[in-house]
Amino acid sequence: MILTLHPQTPQIRSLERIAEVLLKDGIIAYPTDTLFGLGCLASRKRAVDRILEIKRRDAKKPMSILCADFEMLSRYTRHLDQPTFRLLKHMFPGPYTALLPASREVPRYLESKGKAHPVVGLRIPDNRFCQALTRLLGEPIITTSANLAGEPSLNTAWEIEEELGHALDFVIDCGQPLGVGSTIVDLTGDEPVLVREGAGEWPL
Repeated sequence: MILTLHPQTPQIRSLERIAEVLLKDGIIAYPTDTLFGLGCLASRKRAVDRILEIKRRDAKKPMSILCADFEMLSRYTRHLDQPTFRLLKHMFPGPYTALLPASREVPRYLESKGKAHPVVGLRIPDNRFCQALTRLLGEPIITTSANLAGEPSLNTAWEIEEELGHALDFVIDCGQPLGVGSTIVDLTGDEPVLVREGAGEWPL
């Protein structure tokens, strides 16, 4: 079902309706500043597992967490030094994903375990809908591209409704994303490392 919201001032009643669905382990497709994402509450493992099934995605590949602001983001990473925090202030809100040391708030099923310490991908997109929804919920949602694993991303609400709508609670039509994935930067070491070139310029 496609639910249309105003891209700059998403209607509060619609946001509350979406939040109610997410609180019941629902799944949505929604626009970010980069691509359409599939999302659910980061704290709901049953819904996260459903997204993995829908995408036919390897459960070992972690999904990123989308936050409303720096206050929310700071709950999901360990203490940030000043250089890292200054860099994040340049990146967010914007078309970047930052790989950061995971705090204990991050569910284990969302951690990447390839390093000595758990790592999490965090985003604050430059998108009014994403910020308004997560602020209303008081917690972040998952963000992973709206597509089947290995296939091109679907980048309109109508394409998503046609291909995946049967498995989703809502497809949110709330502005058109850029159509390019986020730039991923690893900030867990002594120096930032570019992992994937994307919509955000690098270096800053």
